[in-house]
Amino acid sequence: MDQGAACIARLRALRHEMARRGLSAWLCFTGDPHLCEYQPEHWAFRKYLSGFTGSAGTLAVTTTSAALWTDSRYWEQAARELAPAGIDLMQEGAPQTPGLAAAVISELDAGACIGLDPRTLSRRRFMALKREFSEAGMELVSDVELIDAVWSDRPQAVRNPVRPFAFGQDPVADKLARVRAALAQAGADSLVLSTLDDIAWLTNLRGADLACTPVFTAYAAITPSAALLFADKARFSAEALASLAASGVELLDYERTRTEIPARLSGCTTLLDPAKTSQDLFEVLQAAGIRTIERAQPTELIKSRRTAGELALLRETMRRDGAAMCELLAWIARMVHEEKTFTELDVSRKLRQLRAEIPGFMSLSFETIAAAGEHAALPHYQPTQETNAEIRPGDLLLIDSGGQYEGGTTDITRTIAVGEPSAAQRRDFTAVLRGHILLASTHFPQGTFASQLDTLARMPIWEIGCDFGHGTGHGVGFCLNVHEGPVSISPRTQPGPATRIVPGIVVSNEPGLYRPGRWGVRTENLVTPVEADPEIDQMAPMLTFETLTLCPIDVRLINTAMMTPYEIWWVNDYHRRVREALSPLLSVQAREWLMHATETI
Repeated sequence: MDQGAACIARLRALRHEMARRGLSAWLCFTGDPHLCEYQPEHWAFRKYLSGFTGSAGTLAVTTTSAALWTDSRYWEQAARELAPAGIDLMQEGAPQTPGLAAAVISELDAGACIGLDPRTLSRRRFMALKREFSEAGMELVSDVELIDAVWSDRPQAVRNPVRPFAFGQDPVADKLARVRAALAQAGADSLVLSTLDDIAWLTNLRGADLACTPVFTAYAAITPSAALLFADKARFSAEALASLAASGVELLDYERTRTEIPARLSGCTTLLDPAKTSQDLFEVLQAAGIRTIERAQPTELIKSRRTAGELALLRETMRRDGAAMCELLAWIARMVHEEKTFTELDVSRKLRQLRAEIPGFMSLSFETIAAAGEHAALPHYQPTQETNAEIRPGDLLLIDSGGQYEGGTTDITRTIAVGEPSAAQRRDFTAVLRGHILLASTHFPQGTFASQLDTLARMPIWEIGCDFGHGTGHGVGFCLNVHEGPVSISPRTQPGPATRIVPGIVVSNEPGLYRPGRWGVRTENLVTPVEADPEIDQMAPMLTFETLTLCPIDVRLINTAMMTPYEIWWVNDYHRRVREALSPLLSVQAREWLMHATETI
């Protein structure tokens, strides 16, 4: 049975279960009980039903229709993957596209029941949907049994070993003290965590239960007198168990979460983050009569501030990761020069091989985006056996990639010319590079809101009549999630205390430009705020960004006539840093390539 026919059969089975439960519609989210960015296969019910493989999307199924909402990164991919099952694509964010609730309401009669699994969406999203449906005279119903009733061959949950992680980390006791102090300021004395990166950070442990993210499946609770970790003890190494014991963290069985947490929180005022906690967990605590307050969990803000030890390790990791990128780019240059055939997947596999040779390498931080020609116009394209394209002269090749290392997490994008670039390609590349430089070199007061800086990276791109749909930058974890909150340099980032630019954070600088059907351009480095050299008459302390990523920018794509003298100086100075830092780490051939790639422009 092909994929389209399989999805049609699965939707038929879903509608059968809906009818048994008296449901007029079912909402299927890209979610799991821990609201992970990279969804475990055990929870990939939306992909199972629809055939859509993108990382974001919500499927709504009624008795007569099915539609999936996803953002602009995936419109082309979703249209292709949804068509065989007859599922409508809803272009989320487009002016003409109705919201999820509005579209479902328009198809149903008053009094209808809409079902969902409360383990797969946040409390905040659930309450927003509940209000919309309630106002239309409809009921939102929690149902945790339907997935297993429909998904007969559901993959088993992944449970891999857990080990200690001490690289650049403060002691667990110090982290707990800071979290408890933040709870007191928020008017709470206890905290429940279900986000896996926060739990890994707090306990100084790492695992491998998620693709590209070194975390382990667990819940955690902090009370005034205890720190509780709910996970499968059999997976913990002897060293991990000893680390927990030494830190005063009590390890309890994962299956006891729903009964033990309410029992331990009796009498406490518990902080729950409505954006980071599933509706299901809220319902469990509410049923037990636990007093809760809804606030942002303090762990997110605290862990986003790198320690001095983490930053030192990350700088060295960036050197080694940059050297791997240089080896790749030198290999690509040889393949082109020798007129050898190679594909997007060849590039992806070669880069993984080079990163795996670096000491301390754990995994990729996300699946490599190696996108040539028109594929590069899809910001989150990933090559597959079905889409794998040969890289040809005249293409722009966009490579967005990263690694997880004991010394930190990397994320870098380079766009390179295959053969001689056109004037239009050089124009687009230079506009993006100018935006990158403006953000990288700006001075700004400490505490500036992240959203205020976004415009800087867009201005040169606006000058040529273009824009890009994604944010300019996202926070990056330390051997944790490659996308880490709360800071994001984006026009959609809400100004607030947690989204100020302050020393210690690590954030990406990645403006882009995408011409559908032709090419895409993105230049990405990771940066961290540092004190700027003071001006004689400055009115307040100022910050600027230190660029952490080290890898050449393709000078063949730069139109210097579009650039200011300072922007040209910035490129030359950056290439001087790259040359000095990476040359000792490279093979002879890659070193020769680097010398040529970083010549003064």
